[in-house]
Amino acid sequence: MSFRPLGSGAAVSGLLLLGALLALLVAAWAVAFALGTSDLDRADARLSSEVRAAAASFSARVGAADARAGSLAASPSLQRAVRRRDRGAAERLVRGRADLAVYAGTELLAGSVPVGAVTRAVRVMARGKSIGRVVAAILLNRALLDRMGAAGRVEPPDRLLVRTGVGAAAIPVGRASDIRISGRRYRIFAERVVDAPTRIVLAAAAPRAGIGEGTGKRTLWLILASLISLATLAFAARGIYSVSGRRLRRAPRRRDVRQVLGLVGDALESTHDPDRLLPVILHASMEATGAAAGVATRGGDEVAREGSFERTGQPLRLELASSEAGGESLALILHPEPTGFDDRTVALAHSLVAQAAVALDNARLHGIVKRQAVTDDLTGLSNRRFFREALATELQRAERFGNALALIVVDIDDFKRVNDRFGHQAGDEVLRAFAETLLGRIRGVDLGARLGGEEFAILLPETDAAGAEGLAENLRAAVADLVVSIGQHEVRITASFGVAAFPEARGADELMTAADLALYSAKRQGKDRVVAVGPEKP
Repeated sequence: MSFRPLGSGAAVSGLLLLGALLALLVAAWAVAFALGTSDLDRADARLSSEVRAAAASFSARVGAADARAGSLAASPSLQRAVRRRDRGAAERLVRGRADLAVYAGTELLAGSVPVGAVTRAVRVMARGKSIGRVVAAILLNRALLDRMGAAGRVEPPDRLLVRTGVGAAAIPVGRASDIRISGRRYRIFAERVVDAPTRIVLAAAAPRAGIGEGTGKRTLWLILASLISLATLAFAARGIYSVSGRRLRRAPRRRDVRQVLGLVGDALESTHDPDRLLPVILHASMEATGAAAGVATRGGDEVAREGSFERTGQPLRLELASSEAGGESLALILHPEPTGFDDRTVALAHSLVAQAAVALDNARLHGIVKRQAVTDDLTGLSNRRFFREALATELQRAERFGNALALIVVDIDDFKRVNDRFGHQAGDEVLRAFAETLLGRIRGVDLGARLGGEEFAILLPETDAAGAEGLAENLRAAVADLVVSIGQHEVRITASFGVAAFPEARGADELMTAADLALYSAKRQGKDRVVAVGPEKP
């Protein structure tokens, strides 16, 4: 603000009152903002816990269904029934198992698969050849959602949502976000529970209007005090006008550019997540330019907004051009007061955004370096170091809460022959194809890693030995069906799997040793098979 010199004591008193009011308003805004943010963080944490527990419950059911299908497929009686296409024998074997169906080729022998059910198939083998399959079906109906909600301790007004196909692709996974359902805003946290053949996303949702309701009572007295101060300001301003003989001209409140850049710098020190930096950059740009409102966009989609858009002038669009290196289209759209921005403010905004773009590039590069430190470059899976850290963390969690935890160790059979015959580049293609197959069949909460060479591992939280064995059998069959094109040649591979679980094996080294022993046993028995063995068994 700028004022003409005023010699009157009344004017000085009025200015003091104005300063006190501004301080009070800032304090009220800060308290309300902090309370609302705290409520939102608590809601996000609650929704994350609910959906992860519910997803783990669903995955356990899928694992158990996999195990039942695998057990039936390994039954000699079923293998004879499928080979002879004996419907009566197959129906007797699945009687009382409503979630299982048996096929000989494409012909359904027994059971049924409900439309829309999540399915897991295990091949029926005879003399080394596939003669049919057993399909386990898990129907995602309201009854199952209720059971999953109970496992996740989801209580009203929170609820679980399921989205499939195109609807699932539109929901961000692994982070909190806002969506509209039947015209109402909801805060959700979503996890992918099935990736193929149809993507299925499970989300915990809470009405957005109910988050932060408690802040109203806690800030009521601050608001009342602010209103009283506003009335006092009116009388003070009248006294000032009568002494000065003119109205004070108020300019939009702006921060010094160095202070604004300091805000961005502080945010960069606390996080390198571009999605969290964009709202800070938007707020800082509005502070520097005096904008009444603003929007931050990524790829044309709105990711943050602030201020009131009711009475604004011509908007100013600012491209965060240097972020194009990351393959993103980022922009800020600042809405001024009705009088618009002057040339000096426009130039200031462009300068600020150019420096903010550098901060976003730094955040993006930090993310790349961080991913490279924990990721295997060839396959995109986690590397050995990160896997060992995750194994130690998940073991601590399993011991503390009494949860199940399973480990699968995988080795591609006779991989050296692929390298010797087709070359190391072909071997790399096979490793990448194997990793894609693995990623397509594990949950979002599972961890797939390349331990080195052709050896891989899968860490399965909230999964017991039976569930892990069922997943391993599913992966084994998928790998056996895998065809990798190398020039004019088609390469087929098989893999051997070793399974171990907590608490049968305790400690990271004991669990790894148990899984390795199981893998060696699978190799000795002829490869292309799954073996589960405890640490006490040779």
